[in-house]
Amino acid sequence: MPDLETRLAARPLYLQVRDVLVQRIVVGHWKPGSTLPNETQLAQQLGISIGTVRKALDLMEDERIVTRRQGRGTFVNDYAAETTFPFSSFHNFEGQRVSGQKRARTISRVQATADEAARLGVRRGDELIRVDRVREHKNQAFMAETCLLPAKFFGRLPEDFGSYRLSALAQLNSILLGHADERVDIALADAEDAEALGVPEKTPLLRLDRVIFSDHDDVLEWRVARCFMRSECYLVRYS
Repeated sequence: MPDLETRLAARPLYLQVRDVLVQRIVVGHWKPGSTLPNETQLAQQLGISIGTVRKALDLMEDERIVTRRQGRGTFVNDYAAETTFPFSSFHNFEGQRVSGQKRARTISRVQATADEAARLGVRRGDELIRVDRVREHKNQAFMAETCLLPAKFFGRLPEDFGSYRLSALAQLNSILLGHADERVDIALADAEDAEALGVPEKTPLLRLDRVIFSDHDDVLEWRVARCFMRSECYLVRYS
């Protein structure tokens, strides 16, 4: 490969090395749980100093992309599992997790409104992929979701896109997930939510508003979920 020291000279070399190593992870060259070559081997492969490799790996550990174990090596984390969200799990009173089956209602390509552009970090009018879907448990819908994704990041879509998992979609497009911001409040069901969830309009719903970023802080998805707590008492557990 080209000498890294000749590329993007204005950017610190250890950041370039970090990007090269992360790219190898996202394309599957090193899979979750596998061991990276040692620092000496990486330095030789990339034609750089061990100190630069070490600094890149330190950063990747801080970002929870890898875990370094004394005497054992550097291991690739399962970044899909590591990307956790404060409000991510529904449970019933028996403590059983309720994930539900995802069913797409509509999938479309739309132009970003001003509000959507501001939230997604794109320009007004940029192309978005919109997915409206419900989650069902025991043949009853308990969540209606609206998901917006900037189309520029997702050139490759799976056949079952309507039920996509963002971690799998990101990996398909060689993107590494980063952090997420979430908000939780109460909203009243509008006509669309009422139809999707089978409840009267203005029924109080739990609303989860989540924005997920890449490791480079690009917004990958804005998802708003409206949840109706039925008699089985689904709970949102803070993790």
